[in-house]
Amino acid sequence: MTAASPETIVSIEGLRKSFGQVEVLRGVDLKVGKGEAVVIVGSSGSGKSTCLRCINRLEEPTAGMIRVGGQEVTGPKVDLDKLRRGIGMVFQGIHLYPHKTALGNVTLALRKVVGLGKEEAEAKARHHLEVVGLAHKADAYPAELSGGQQQRVGIARAMALEPQVMLFDEPTSALDPELVGEVLNVMVRTKEMGMTMIVVTHEMKFARDVADRVVFMDHGAILAEGTPQEILVNPQHQRIRDFVMRSHG
Repeated sequence: MTAASPETIVSIEGLRKSFGQVEVLRGVDLKVGKGEAVVIVGSSGSGKSTCLRCINRLEEPTAGMIRVGGQEVTGPKVDLDKLRRGIGMVFQGIHLYPHKTALGNVTLALRKVVGLGKEEAEAKARHHLEVVGLAHKADAYPAELSGGQQQRVGIARAMALEPQVMLFDEPTSALDPELVGEVLNVMVRTKEMGMTMIVVTHEMKFARDVADRVVFMDHGAILAEGTPQEILVNPQHQRIRDFVMRSHG
């Protein structure tokens, strides 16, 4: 963590996850400071997305401890609904309600989860659609939006709940190449607003330009972590050098 981020928002200790006989996470330790952007990279199957999904208990950890904002995520009596309110998540796939407009998609959680009244929820939703550059599409349905626009609505929906941390799981992998940039630009803006972010991505330029810290995962464990310069530009491990070469391939 940087000196400017003394407060730890996410703390992971000894995280393990097995699916049957297959151990996907093998003792992950990671701390993320307030306002820090941590980008997790590594080959497919290295455990990146599983690690992310354990943070909000979409996957049940086999062992280890996770805290978010001082609350133990892995505790036996944790209120998962309340917990997830503080953890925004943007997925690979775009999970919008097709029968609701962009505004309706963002408003829904504010009404149902936070309990805001209709006017307050809509005002807040419009603000966050404006942040992601989609104020003019508030009344459009998902089918009328491009994939990039749909993903930006997803980011607005997660941000509107004012989470302590935003998790991005390969948010551009399902998009056509020409739409990737618009989503990455919104993520840059999200960081500039001071949001704590953990991002799993194959977008190496984004990792180099935006990450405060890059974490390289290999076979379910963290092989190395450091600045983008240390991990992606001048990697010490041959395993990481090979990965970076392939990524530029």
